[in-house]
Order: sequence, then C-alpha cells, then structure tokens
Amino acid sequence: MATVVHWRYLVGEITWRWRRTLLLVGGLALAAALVVLLGVLGRSFADVATVPFRSLGADLIVQRSAVQSAVPKDMGVMLPYSAQPIAPEEFDRLAREPGVTQAGGFVLLWNLGAGRFYSISGIPLDTTTAALGPARVRDWLYQGRLPEPGKHELLVERHYGAFYRLAPGGTVEIAGRPFTVAGVVDIKDGSQIASSNFYMDVEIARSLAGLRPGLVNQVFLKVGDIGATEDVKQRIAGWMPRASVVSPGTMLQLFGGVSQTIGRFGPVVVAVGAAVALALSAMLVLGVAAERRREIAVLRVLGWTETQVRRQIAVEMLIQGLLAGLIALAVLALALGLVEHVTLTLPASLGGENPADFAGGGFKAASTAVRLPATTTVWDWIAPPVVTAAACGLWGWLWSGRGSNESLWATLKQG
Repeated sequence: MATVVHWRYLVGEITWRWRRTLLLVGGLALAAALVVLLGVLGRSFADVATVPFRSLGADLIVQRSAVQSAVPKDMGVMLPYSAQPIAPEEFDRLAREPGVTQAGGFVLLWNLGAGRFYSISGIPLDTTTAALGPARVRDWLYQGRLPEPGKHELLVERHYGAFYRLAPGGTVEIAGRPFTVAGVVDIKDGSQIASSNFYMDVEIARSLAGLRPGLVNQVFLKVGDIGATEDVKQRIAGWMPRASVVSPGTMLQLFGGVSQTIGRFGPVVVAVGAAVALALSAMLVLGVAAERRREIAVLRVLGWTETQVRRQIAVEMLIQGLLAGLIALAVLALALGLVEHVTLTLPASLGGENPADFAGGGFKAASTAVRLPATTTVWDWIAPPVVTAAACGLWGWLWSGRGSNESLWATLKQG
C-alpha cells in the first residue's frame, strides 16, 4: 500500500526551507489576525455608539432645528436653536410611526443669564410617562425626592449642584421665580448627551418659555426592532420639516473617520479584508509551488503519481496554514489586550444643546470616557486556524498540479 503522506520529507521541507516557511506562516498569521480584529472593532464601535441610547432607554432623539441661529438679543429663558417647538399632532404622528413602540416628549430650555448659562429639562412627573430620555431621572435620583407636579420645585444634576453648592432644600432663581431644590440626580454613564442642569415639571417649563399646552421640543423614541432604527429615522426626516434625528449612527460620526468606517461598514471591511487575505494566501502558495517545480518533476521521475504529489504538497501547505492560524490567535489575543485599554470620550451633550459647553468660564458639562468593549465570538477563535489551513491546503492542491505532468527535461529547460 502506498504511503499517504511522507512525513519525514514534509518536516524536512518545512525546516530546511525555514525562510520560505516563515514568510508564508508569518504573512498569513498577520492577515488572519487583522481580518478578525477588524470584525471585533466594527462590533465594538457599533456597541459604544449605542451606549447613550441604552442608558436613556431610547433609540432615536428627535428635535427640530431653527431656520437660522444667531446670538440672542435678550438674556433669559429661551428655546435652543437645535430644539424648536414640535406640535402635539406631530408628536402623535411620531408616536404612531411604524416600528416605534414608545415615545416621550419633553421641553428643553436654555437660560442665558448674566454670568451663568444652564439648561433645563421639563419632564412629565406622572408615573404613566414612558421611562425614556430625561424621564429616566426618576431612576437616577441620588438624593432628596422628586418634585411635586405643578409646584416650583426642581432636580439638580449632581456635578452641577456640587459646583454651585446646591442641595435639597436650597433655592434657585430662574426667570425671576424662586425654585426649591427637591433632589439631586446622578446621570448614568453615557446619558450625558441628553442631560440638563435642572429638571422640573413640564408644565412649569412651558410657562417659563411661554409655550402653549402640549408643545414639546425634544422627543425620544423606542424602536421595537433595532435593525429598523435607520429606516424609521429616514422616514421621520422625510415628513418632518427641519428634523434633526439622532441615532447610534450619528454617534459613530463623532469617533473619527477610521472608527466611523469600521463601525458603520464593519461587514464590508471584514469581507474586503478576508478577500485580500485569501488572495495573499494564494500568491504565497503559488510562489512555493513555482519554486518547487523541479522538485516535483524529480518526484514524478522517481515514480510518484500526480495524486501523491498533489496530496503531499497540499498536506504540507495545510499544516503551514494551520500553524499560521494558531499564531494568528496569539497575535489576536495580544491585540485585544491592547484594545481593552482604548477609551473613547462620549460628548456631554448634543451639538449646540447645552450652553454650559460654550460659556466663558464657570461650569462645564462633564463628558464620559468609556472603554472600547472588545468582545469576541467563538467563531473569531475558530476561524483563523480552520480557514487558513483549508485555504492553504486547497491552494497547494491546485497549484501543485500545474507542473506535475511535465517531464524533468521540460522543467529543466524552462528553469
């Protein structure tokens, strides 16, 4: 019975031509590790972009931008330029938008006072309101109690309250009216994009801005199918004039060009990387087969059949591919260890939303630094050795057959 694979010959080839082996194994290991790492980073950036929305219990933030923005002529309570009024019938249509399961409407205000800029969120204080966006402060109460509906009471954000020494029982004057500090809220990580310095009853907030009942200027939506979020966003932008709809995709734009590309087009990036890696493996194995054309011809003269030659080369390439895949896992583990120390800064608020961000001096809204969540799947650890071994074995079988039918003399003349 003929020997299936000549193992001594195989080991000799790998060790004697160690430079060629090192090039093949090292190149494939780096390529395989890079492909898997791109997939991990894509999922990680996408996951970070959803952190603020998970904390807020929402998937979309809808606001209406002003026709134009300018420096206000009068100081005092006003609507932000990025959050103009949304009529009750528009809010109802947003709540009935296909795919939307919950909706919450709020009133966001600026107070441009002398020497101090701060933001105010008017929230419904009844327990039937969906726990979305600013309404989550009911769960984030750090000290004191919730304001009573209809009363001039408010909650203060913890960091802002500490900066200005505001505690439960204290008073704050807003638009010439005294407000009692009922409690302190601690905004959870990632929720700062929709945080305010003060929270009060939505009806009181409307009265401060002179808004008629039912008007809101900030709507938070919960979408039943997370995969349909962007579709809902596009539909809203299509019918709502000057709509500004913020989603996790919007957050990705804040992380820079490379991270945005990897995060938004992760599957495409991984597919392109995998295609390049397969092409690289084909080129490397083809180089090995071309270099050994004389050797293959000699084996045929010694009595090896074409099937034996192809099987020998295929198994040799398969083993080198498997070795490359195992090394790729080590490289991937090292890279993931480094990625776990990467932090991204989430914004303290949406663009142009919190006046404290552009006030000269005084309190600045705190941003949040979060670690990049480098999570892997079982396939991430199985794919490199399996795919590289299979690809190299296949290329070895295909390329070695190109010259196995040539005679030794023909091969020598071409060499």
